[in-house]
Amino acid sequence: MRRVVLLSLLLVLAAPAGASAAKLKIGIAENQPSMFTDPLFADLGVRYARVVVSYDVMTSGDDELQRVTEYLGAAQAQGIEPLVTFEHARGAAEQCNQRKNRRKRQCRLPSARTYERQFKRFRARFPFVRSYVAWNEINHFTQPTYRHPKAAAQFSRTARRNCRGCRIVVADILDRADNARAKTPRFRSTLRYIKRFRKALKLSRRYCGLHNYSDTNRFRDRGTKQIIKALGCREIWLTETGGIYKFRAGRLGPSAKRQLRATKYMFKLARRYKRIRRLYVYTGFGAVTPRFDAGLVAKGRPRAAYRELKRRIG
Repeated sequence: MRRVVLLSLLLVLAAPAGASAAKLKIGIAENQPSMFTDPLFADLGVRYARVVVSYDVMTSGDDELQRVTEYLGAAQAQGIEPLVTFEHARGAAEQCNQRKNRRKRQCRLPSARTYERQFKRFRARFPFVRSYVAWNEINHFTQPTYRHPKAAAQFSRTARRNCRGCRIVVADILDRADNARAKTPRFRSTLRYIKRFRKALKLSRRYCGLHNYSDTNRFRDRGTKQIIKALGCREIWLTETGGIYKFRAGRLGPSAKRQLRATKYMFKLARRYKRIRRLYVYTGFGAVTPRFDAGLVAKGRPRAAYRELKRRIG
């Protein structure tokens, strides 16, 4: 008996510093329901998927509800746990950093009452969904929560209150540096936002989300470390991350080699922090838009990052 205890102790001491006892759960962040019929997706054996949905999808009257219905139905049929992430109303939100556009539908912040009404309608339509992000990238200028951390906190409280027993990601933060290209970037604006959000939230923080593109694709961990500490959550979900193949705004030209290197570093970074329990790779499909491409698959063919992901899951 003493030998068994001694062996167990030695195994614990031999574990890498900061290693998590819980296995990292890996999912795909992709909005197209066609993912579920793609043989390449099936071959991965992923059991988690994330989809972004307009907060008012139930009453918008466009074709988004059909897409979401197909997506969630396919996930349910295949036994895949969906993570539903709400965000701004449908529209080109890149315009929302201009004052003249703030009254546009996609730029307007819904009231607490409107958000609750929409959330209840969604829950009634899709009762099998048990994991939610209250609002996507709350500190990014494309979201109406950008200047309103108190409203973002209210939405989290509403989601928690109306979905007892669900997994509610109460904060979903983008690792926005004050100067993303700085050799040693600072994150003062993001950390101030988190501080104001936490003050308004007044809830326990079991699950928080982080999109750490900046660190992952610049091969550092400065922002990830500071934001995890500032959030103070029991679990961190990387609800959107991945190696970027091409990003026009970030001046990253097409490179499968760089995307593969970043994908490898993404896993290294995730396993460095024991609070990180889930990781959703964005996206399944690439070569869709000219501005941003982090796809694992492009035009029906897997990229090197896809093969790395498959190796990690297997």
